[in-house]
Amino acid sequence: MERFLFLILLVFPHLALAQGITGRLTGLVTDAGTQEPLVGVNVLVVDTPLGAATDANGRFTIEAVPVGTYRLTFRYIGYEAFTRADVVVRPERTTVVNAGLHETVIEADGLVVEAGYYQSNDTELTSVTTFSTEEIRRSPGAGQEIARVLNALPGVASRGETSQDLFVRGGSPMENGFYIDQILIPNAAHFSTGDGSSYGPTGLINTEFVEHIDFYTGGFSAAYGDRLSSISAIRYREGNTDGYTGEVGLNFSGGVAVFEGPIGEDGSFFISGRRSYLDLIASAINTGGAPNFGDLQGKATYRINARNTLSILDVFGQSRFTQNADDAREAGENEFVDTENTQNTVGLTWKSLWRTKGLSQLAVSHSFRTHDLLSTRVADEARAADQHLRNDYLQMRSVNYYQAGPRLKLEFGGEMLQEWGTFTIEADDFTGVSGDPQPGFAIQQDLDETRLGAFVSVITRPLPRLQATVGLRSDYGSINEAVVLSPRLALSYQLTDRLSLNASTGVFHQGVPLYIVSQNEANRALKPLQSRHAIAGVSYLFTADTRLTIEAYDKTYRDVPEPGPGNDLGDPTYVLDNRGIFAGALVSDGEAHARGIDILLQKKLARQVYGLVSASFFRSRYTDYQGVERDRLFDTRRQFSVIGGYKPNDRWEVSVRWSYSGGRPTTPIDVTASALAGDEIWDVARVNSERLPAYHSLFVRADRRYNYRSANLVTFISIWNAYNRGNVDDRYWNVIDRQVSNRYQFSLLPVGGLELEF
Repeated sequence: MERFLFLILLVFPHLALAQGITGRLTGLVTDAGTQEPLVGVNVLVVDTPLGAATDANGRFTIEAVPVGTYRLTFRYIGYEAFTRADVVVRPERTTVVNAGLHETVIEADGLVVEAGYYQSNDTELTSVTTFSTEEIRRSPGAGQEIARVLNALPGVASRGETSQDLFVRGGSPMENGFYIDQILIPNAAHFSTGDGSSYGPTGLINTEFVEHIDFYTGGFSAAYGDRLSSISAIRYREGNTDGYTGEVGLNFSGGVAVFEGPIGEDGSFFISGRRSYLDLIASAINTGGAPNFGDLQGKATYRINARNTLSILDVFGQSRFTQNADDAREAGENEFVDTENTQNTVGLTWKSLWRTKGLSQLAVSHSFRTHDLLSTRVADEARAADQHLRNDYLQMRSVNYYQAGPRLKLEFGGEMLQEWGTFTIEADDFTGVSGDPQPGFAIQQDLDETRLGAFVSVITRPLPRLQATVGLRSDYGSINEAVVLSPRLALSYQLTDRLSLNASTGVFHQGVPLYIVSQNEANRALKPLQSRHAIAGVSYLFTADTRLTIEAYDKTYRDVPEPGPGNDLGDPTYVLDNRGIFAGALVSDGEAHARGIDILLQKKLARQVYGLVSASFFRSRYTDYQGVERDRLFDTRRQFSVIGGYKPNDRWEVSVRWSYSGGRPTTPIDVTASALAGDEIWDVARVNSERLPAYHSLFVRADRRYNYRSANLVTFISIWNAYNRGNVDDRYWNVIDRQVSNRYQFSLLPVGGLELEF
């Protein structure tokens, strides 16, 4: 370490260890609903004499704060007091801490609530978890990737470290929605297939810019449509308004560089670039090939006046995964692939505060994503399959909020999504998973669809302790000209100052992905997918920083695509879980359900210790087109995670994570038939009837922070899969060894990294 620090000082000779160096705290405090600035809010730096009050614009500034990690408490008459942890003050830099406070009626009922670390949400009363940027940064085993942070939560299953896929309460990856600053991100993974599933370990979202994320695992409000399982509502921070600063870093994914600063007196920007080195360590992480990626992201914000703000966001990513014939031959595989993905989203968001307790947010964006894949046979190096896909998305989204009275609030708006795509899929003759020979096919489709949505939610408090959100959403899709209604209801009753009872129910719809529609002309008639959520739970606050949440849920699916008459490929796998091609007509007759219990115990970093314990017990099943009920692909039945951290001072931090997941369903491979065919043949009568071994792994991480006169350096070392568990990712027929072989996830992997801000 001494040699490393010496090298840093050679490269940046102006740096010196900080002695009495300070930083600055500033931020904006608003009403969480209307986002109206609040004047006179007391902002206190906990355990210090430092503090300030917000000015006429709702802003506060606290000068000369010694470098370190703090908690800020916000207090204002008529609003819930709130404490924000993990506020890091850096040498000669400004740390921005924005806060939205919620009105309270609890005090009027004779109850006094201390300043808590958890905030309520007017419109989302169940199944929501919030993370801050520091919680994302330091999460052990996450590699600063959003998906690996979220898969520690109850109700979220995953493939493990080698994929960004999230399977939320029995749903598939295509059922999850991601928004940044109200802008739809069609795909949040760097490596993905045509249907949006992930096959790589890195995501597109740069966590350096995430101010916070609200993750909804079910029962979300009518403001969100076209998704059946989950919503990730992400807010990117603004750039530094005090001066030009930079950052360089190195982590599991690769290298990152950030530059940011002011735009005149009323604006700011940031821009970042990342480049991976995963191709250099491919053998160590069991990827089976050479993956690499790069992305470029930026955001500019400009305040037109005190009530109107414009921001522009651009998120670009490119990834490629290549295998060669020798590697595939050595592994005993029949084919090797070369696949490349490119995606970009550019959007403009306009936020306007009304003059009477309301606001409007308008987001307009264009996105595109391309997917090119060439699969080649090992035996003769001839083409097996070829895909060239492109999707474009033009989105307009308006969300409005109005406080009509002390007990009545409205959220309403609408959105338009124009999607068009070109789908070219070619395959040579092949052997189906049932062993039957299948003829080759060629698909060439140009599709476009307009989806329109409108929503309204009424947020009311009919009793001082009872809050209700009643919502209705209507959606229209032009391909099948279907109009659907999605009613929503959520209730929360504050039984005591520590205990609340929560429930929600609703109908959720999602248009059939164009990737599925493209595979047969008859698929244009498919109905929108439907799921119904019923959720009930309790939330108990042990202390201001420690909360227990228990929820039970029932989730049923209707109108799911499944193979129709004359389209029997011998593969009764659930269509939404299958990454394959269905070159035939589908019908909207599929059904499925998921039921379970989620438990989450979370402790925020108040004094030195933080942690999270989550557990899920669930079943996720479907009825195939033959009428047989089967387990869905990620019906792991049990999920368990423990995360704990200790921060004895402002320099050191250690954390651990242990995760367990029950064995994932798998279909037995027919050894005799596979040996005769020289290819993988399933025992299709027993689809998903066996299970892979249970997954479990230990991650350990240590962080060390160095504060210099004009810079801040964070170094870390993390050990993934610390006891070197051989976690099986999948099974396949090995054509060389003529037996069933395992594909494994990461073996023991030391991961180091650093971040230097200057």
